[in-house]
Amino acid sequence: MKSSRIIILSLAVLLIVSSVFAATTKAPAAAKSHGKSVHGTVAKLDEGAKTFDVNAGKKSTMVQWNDATKVTGGTLKDGETVTVKYMVHDGKNVATSVMIAAAKKK
Repeated sequence: MKSSRIIILSLAVLLIVSSVFAATTKAPAAAKSHGKSVHGTVAKLDEGAKTFDVNAGKKSTMVQWNDATKVTGGTLKDGETVTVKYMVHDGKNVATSVMIAAAKKK
């Protein structure tokens, strides 16, 4: 009988402690997005600043690249059709990869 009371009391204490702990811990912040992409035409290429705009219809996205950015399919220049995968770092869109589409034959 005494061991039953100890078990019940222990479970009650455990329940109280866990509910207090759950109430005081904060929910995790919303996850940051690490994988964004944009498809469009290159404009305003600035090789000195390592930036360019991708015009996708009415929307334009400024993108920055660095030495780790992987560029495939040709040379980056104004007018090229590209798909850019990027992440937001310190408020800037930093390209992780740039895929240049093959030019359409006329």
